Amino acid sequence: MILYQAAEIRSLITQLASCQTLWLDTEVADWKTPKPRLSLIQVLADPHDLTGESTYILDVLDRNDLVRDFVDQIMANSQIEKLFHNASYDLRFLDKNKAQNVTCTLKMAKKIGGDRLGVSNLQLKTLAAELCQISNIDREEQQSDWGRRPLTAKQLQYAKMDPVYLAQVHGHLVKLMKQDRPQQTTVKTGETSFSVTNVRVATECPRLFYLHQRFGGKTMFVRNCSRSWW
Repeated sequence: MILYQAAEIRSLITQLASCQTLWLDTEVADWKTPKPRLSLIQVLADPHDLTGESTYILDVLDRNDLVRDFVDQIMANSQIEKLFHNASYDLRFLDKNKAQNVTCTLKMAKKIGGDRLGVSNLQLKTLAAELCQISNIDREEQQSDWGRRPLTAKQLQYAKMDPVYLAQVHGHLVKLMKQDRPQQTTVKTGETSFSVTNVRVATECPRLFYLHQRFGGKTMFVRNCSRSWW
């Protein structure tokens, strides 16, 4: 759904401010020039949508007041996790100095590594195609004229799908990162479970370990200092 009217966009921004997580993208006009202009902000709040029908497209071309409202209510809101791919680019147009609680899937993918992911590169659409097995991905409209109005049907289709790809890629990356987290090793003796840390303390400082276990971890050590009270 694309929104053109200022009142509709402001109303949507207010609604989005109550969300916990948003998947976001932007389209920029004149991006090859010294003065690029933010054209669209695309927002998805439903990561299960595979069609893009739940994507909101905000027309903000040359409407700095609407961009400010979005920054103040969404980007600066620390209670909302904002997800982008290559976030540093989008934040150039969404006031990176105010932005809080931003997650970048490109950084996540770099942390995991291309070899581990089994992909040819870490571009969003490559990850969507090769990692998430999404077919029929349009790459042509990325370099189209986002300063034109009205936008074409192909441009709108392209714009609404990018947050969908982002949400799917994010879900896959989160699963892979969880798989890579080491599980804490425990050693069980009778009814007591000892972590690796417990075993190390027992080895290096048996007396401290005994007191810790004897009093259920509720021990306090006080240094005896000589002091005069007047």
